[in-house]
Amino acid sequence: MTVQLISIQPPPIKGSTVRSNPLNPLAKDVRCHLQDAIQSAISDPAITSIILHGGKNFSAGADITEFSGSENLTTSKHVPSLQVVIDLIESSPKPIVAAVTGVALGGGCELALACHFRVAHSKAKMGLPEVKIGVIPGGDGTQRLPRLSKDVAWTLDVIMSGRMFGMAEAKSKKIVDGITDNFKDVLEVAQKWADYATIMKDMTFRMASNQEVFAEDDAAALASARAICEQSLRKIPPKDRGGEALHAVVKAVRASFESKTFKEGSDLETEIFFDLLLNSQQGRGLRHAFFAERKVDKGSKKLLGGPIAQAFLNPKAGPLVGVIGAGTMGSGIAISFLRSGCKVIIVDNSEKSLERGSNLISKILQSDVTKKRMSSSQAAHILKNNFSTTSDMKTGEFCNCLVVVEAVFENLKIKQSIFRQLDTVIRNPKALLLSNTSTLNIDSIASALSPQKRNFCAGMHFFSPAHVMKLVEIVISSDTSPETVAIVQMITSKKLRKVGVTVGNCEGFVGNRMVDSYSAEAAFVLTEGGGSVQDVDKALVNFGMAIGPLNMGDLAGTDIGYLIAKEKGLVRDPKTGSPGPNRKEGMRYSDLLDDLVVKLGRSGQKVMKGWYDYDPKVGRGRKPLPSKEVEDFIASYTNGDAPTTKYSKQEIVERLLFPLVNEGFKILEENIAQKPSDIDVIYVYGYGWPAYRGGPMYWIDNEVGLPYFLKRLNEMNHSFPGSTYYIPSALLKECVALGFGLQEYYDKGLHKKHTNNAKL
Repeated sequence: MTVQLISIQPPPIKGSTVRSNPLNPLAKDVRCHLQDAIQSAISDPAITSIILHGGKNFSAGADITEFSGSENLTTSKHVPSLQVVIDLIESSPKPIVAAVTGVALGGGCELALACHFRVAHSKAKMGLPEVKIGVIPGGDGTQRLPRLSKDVAWTLDVIMSGRMFGMAEAKSKKIVDGITDNFKDVLEVAQKWADYATIMKDMTFRMASNQEVFAEDDAAALASARAICEQSLRKIPPKDRGGEALHAVVKAVRASFESKTFKEGSDLETEIFFDLLLNSQQGRGLRHAFFAERKVDKGSKKLLGGPIAQAFLNPKAGPLVGVIGAGTMGSGIAISFLRSGCKVIIVDNSEKSLERGSNLISKILQSDVTKKRMSSSQAAHILKNNFSTTSDMKTGEFCNCLVVVEAVFENLKIKQSIFRQLDTVIRNPKALLLSNTSTLNIDSIASALSPQKRNFCAGMHFFSPAHVMKLVEIVISSDTSPETVAIVQMITSKKLRKVGVTVGNCEGFVGNRMVDSYSAEAAFVLTEGGGSVQDVDKALVNFGMAIGPLNMGDLAGTDIGYLIAKEKGLVRDPKTGSPGPNRKEGMRYSDLLDDLVVKLGRSGQKVMKGWYDYDPKVGRGRKPLPSKEVEDFIASYTNGDAPTTKYSKQEIVERLLFPLVNEGFKILEENIAQKPSDIDVIYVYGYGWPAYRGGPMYWIDNEVGLPYFLKRLNEMNHSFPGSTYYIPSALLKECVALGFGLQEYYDKGLHKKHTNNAKL
C-alpha cells in the first residue's frame, strides 16, 4: 500500500523569492496545484490512498481578494474553481484523508469535509465563517456539515455565528474520525486511517453527498428540523437590517434535508452564494469593513528592534505596565494588559478607588474563568503574580514600568501634573508615556514633559469598556517618534489583540470629534419636537446602529458630555444663567443635556436615570424605560416653531448622521485620518456602526451618493445657521465637482495635496 502525501501549499518555484502564506489560502495557484496533484495520484496505479495536509495550518479558506466577481470563482480554461477541486476529492476512487492542523476555515473546512476521512491535531480549529463577509459557504458546506453531523441545530449555530469549533466538539459530531495530542503524529495517524481505508476499497459510503441528514421516512425528524429552522429565523435580524446572509444560511441548510438530491441542494447553495456575492450591498459593506481592518497599520517591523518593543514581542516576557487611575476605564485597560501576559501596576491616590478597581478586575477575571476563556489557576496566577496596586507613584516598582497609560478624568491640568511627575519618576529614558484622553490635545499633555521625553509620548485612547471594546485610537503628537508609533501599534494589535487606528492630533481626534454633532443634533431634534427620546433612538437602531445616541449617552454617563462641555467653557453659569465664555454669539447650542444633569440629576444608567429610567428589577437595571419626567422636561424646551408632525426616520437619520460624515470629510482634509477606511474602522469597532453598511464614509459613498449628500448639507446649513458641522467640506465639494466618489478620489491619489501632517 502506497500513500501519496499532497501538501495544500504548492512547492516553491525555483529561484522565486515569494514567501508562501502559512495560512494556505485557496488562491488560483493552490487550486491548480491541488487539481494536478490529486489527478496525478488517482491515475498512478502504484498509489493506493492520498493524504491531504497543510503543514502548520490546513487552510484558512478562499482567497477573498478574489471575491470581486464570479469570473474569479468559477472554472476557467486553466484555473479550476474551488467547487471543482472539492468534487474531485470526494469522487476520488482512492480514499483521501484530510490531516487537519491549525485552522481549517471556510473553503479549507469544505475541502476537509469532502475528504473520505478526517484526522486532526487536538488543538486544530474548524469553521465556516462566510457570513462575516456577507456570503454563505460556497463549497457545499451547508450540505455536507448537516449530513455528517446529523444535527441541524448545531449546523445552523456553527454557520450562522461563523464561530470556530474545536476537535473535541468535531469528534462528538462525527466531523473528524481521529484526534492526536501530538502535532508531529498527525500524519502518522492519517496514514493509519489511509491504510484502513485502502482495505475497505469502496469509498461511496464515506462520501457525505451519499448520506442523509436523517432517514427519508422519519416524519418526526423532518418536522423537528423545520421547526429548528423557523426558530432560527425568529432570532436573527430582518433581511433589510443586516440579516441577508443569515436568512440565506437557513434557506441553504434547509435544502440539505428538503431537497430530493444532494446536487439539488448544492445547486441552490451555489445560486445563493453568487447572488449574495454579486448583488448584496450588505455583503459589499461587510467585505469593505473586513479589508479596512486589515489595512490599518500594525507596526512596522523595521522600527521594532529596540528593547521596549522586544520586551513586548517576547512571548516569555511579562513587561511591566503602569496604569494611572483605578476607575472603570483604568481597570478595563489593566485587564486588557493582564490578559495579554503583561504585569500591571495600578496607581491611584485613593485607597478606596484601588480597592474598587481591584475587586472589579478580580470579578472580570473570574467571569473569564466561568466563560472558559482562562483556567482558574491562570486567573489566580495573574492576581497573585502579575497584578499590584499602589498609591505612591514616586517610589517602588512603578518606576520600572516600560509603558505607562494615564487614565484619569478629562482635565488638562490634572493630566499635565501627572506627566510632570512621570518625567522624573520613570527610570527607563525610553519608556512610553501614553494618555487615554478621549478629547484633549496630546501636544498640551506632552508639553508637561521635558523635551527629550516628548518623543515617547502619544495618545492611546481605549474605548469603554476597555476590556471589551476592540478599538484603540493611537494619537500622534507633534513630537511623537515613528518608533513610538510603531511600538504602540504593535502592542495594540499583537499583544492586546485590539484594532488600533493611528490618527492625528485635534480636539476629539476622529471618533469623538465626529460624534459631537451626532449627540448635539439628537438634542435639537428633541427640543424641536421632531421626535421623542424613543423615536430618535429607534430611528438609528432601525438604521443598524447597535444602540441609539441617547441610550448610548446613558450608558457612558450623561454627566460626561456635560463635564466636557463645561471644560470647553460652553455651559451656562448655574448662578447667573449666563452662557459659557466660549459660547460665541450666534452659536447653535442646546442646554437640554446640561440641565438634564444639573437640574434633574439624571446622569445616566449608573444612577438609574438619564434620558431613560432604569429599574434594577427590569433587565438587571440595564433596560431603558420611557421617562415621564424627561418627556415633560423636553416639552418645556420645545419652541413655538415646532413641527406639527414628527420627523420621519430618514429625516432623523440624516439630521444626525450627515453632519457626522461631513466632519469625517474635514478630518480627511486635515489629514487627521490617513484614509476613509480608517474612519470606517473606528466607527464599526468603536461606535456600533453596522458592519454591513461598511462604515460612515463607505455608506455615504456607496449607499447615499455624494451629490445628494452635498445637496442636503446645503439645505441643512441654510436651515440651521450657527452649526459649523453643516457647512459642506471642501473635499466633499471637490469630489462632487469632479464627479468622483470619495474612494475613487483617494484611489487616484488626489488626496495627497491634503497631507499637511507628514506623520500620517
